[in-house]
Amino acid sequence: MNSIAFGRRALAGGALSLGLARSARAQSWPERPVRIIVAFSPGGEPDILMRGMQPLMQEALGQPVVIDNRPGASTQIGAEAVAQARPDGYTLLMTSSTTFAVNPHLRPDLPYRLSQFRPITQLLQAQLALYANPRLPIRTVAELIDYARRQPNGVTYTTTLRGGVAHLAGERMKQITGLQMQDVPFRASTAAAQAIIRGDVDIGFDGLATYLGLVRGGEIRALAVTGTRRTDALPDVPTFAETGYPDLAQGYWYGLFAPAGTPDAAVTRILAAVQAASRNEHLRSIWAAQGSTLDSMDPDTFQTLLATESARWGALIRGIGLKLD
Repeated sequence: MNSIAFGRRALAGGALSLGLARSARAQSWPERPVRIIVAFSPGGEPDILMRGMQPLMQEALGQPVVIDNRPGASTQIGAEAVAQARPDGYTLLMTSSTTFAVNPHLRPDLPYRLSQFRPITQLLQAQLALYANPRLPIRTVAELIDYARRQPNGVTYTTTLRGGVAHLAGERMKQITGLQMQDVPFRASTAAAQAIIRGDVDIGFDGLATYLGLVRGGEIRALAVTGTRRTDALPDVPTFAETGYPDLAQGYWYGLFAPAGTPDAAVTRILAAVQAASRNEHLRSIWAAQGSTLDSMDPDTFQTLLATESARWGALIRGIGLKLD
């Protein structure tokens, strides 16, 4: 064998060995625990969601899944941490539509960009509701608007995340109705709900999970919910469209992201683990009872959803003229 032929065979053998090594690494991923940074406080809806999926994802991946709560700054803290992580699939971000569809329109100096992430999948679709202190003389959205117009200082409403969808729903309501409404910030939905119960705050937009038992027990009144139809969790509560205000508020979602450059093999395994968890009937029934839907999708579809949501929220924010520091 001459030296040229020998060199070609050596190169071919080297390429084959490299390809086999890459294939072996892809098949063996993950080889250690996977950390999911949740951009919210422990005990809230997104944390409960991720911890419910955690054991099912661990079973599918064959490795521990570690939940790491990094709340603060309207999800910026968690997002920045993942943006700076190694793109090896071992550090992921679980966050809401606020992070990529809302924050970029509100905050010009974000410490992260969507281009630093690889969207993997949506996890859950959820609805907002408008809640009121039951001692107020209102039972409908129309009655609330009439009541607020008769108050010298308008009404107060709770917020748990500046720039989040619930806060924007309140801003949207001010825009549509011309009402005086003052937002009162809280760290968590539980605290906001208790403030409404006590009468410290008049109303609030928020998700369903924290409030369902309170509404059913008569401690808080639900006036309307987002979505195209009534939720089975609160079948007697009309949709905003039914009240005559279809654009007053819209639902939200949670999703999973990896740093940009994360290998296809890792994304494929992560997506399969999420899909396995999403098919679990017990988990699905738990969230259905709270008016939410476990709903995974492929990365391309998720990317399209992000673009659509960003355009929608951007139009709303520009219409309101809202900016946050």
